[in-house]
Amino acid sequence: MLISILGYFFLVIGFLILVLPLLLVELSKPRDWLIGGLFLFLGLFLLVENDFLGGSINLLVIPMTILYGKLMSEIIQTRWYQLSPEEKERIKSFQRWFKSFKQLGQIFTQLGKGFLDIFKSFRTQSQKTVTEKKWVRPELKKEIKKKGVDQSDLTDLKKIRNQELTENEETS
Repeated sequence: MLISILGYFFLVIGFLILVLPLLLVELSKPRDWLIGGLFLFLGLFLLVENDFLGGSINLLVIPMTILYGKLMSEIIQTRWYQLSPEEKERIKSFQRWFKSFKQLGQIFTQLGKGFLDIFKSFRTQSQKTVTEKKWVRPELKKEIKKKGVDQSDLTDLKKIRNQELTENEETS
């Protein structure tokens, strides 16, 4: 139970660290993706391996959680103290947060439109109509032109030609 809770906690913390550069550029650092990835990995590991972990392994998981918490608090405090007073005030304002979430929503909207366009392109390609091609015998047209036959005789000529073809097929 404790391992599952810690696994979900680490997943949420890892996701928040990965989203930090999108929300608060002032507090983000270049290697935040690494720390966020490690937290996500630890959370997934704890959730997947929950059945295999038991007994004394909890003694390892609890101190590890405390160490991760201490590390995160030090990182947050260090970054906060490095900010100027104007940046601290700007982060505390409601407008800054509203702007950040609005930009994040625009990012997800653009991603959604991109995925929707991809799926639409697959759907339109699969619904293309198949054009049927007519089979035309060029030798029949040549015979018609040579004989200069009227339209009424054209049907008779087609019947004769079809009979000849079927007789040739039967003999071969």
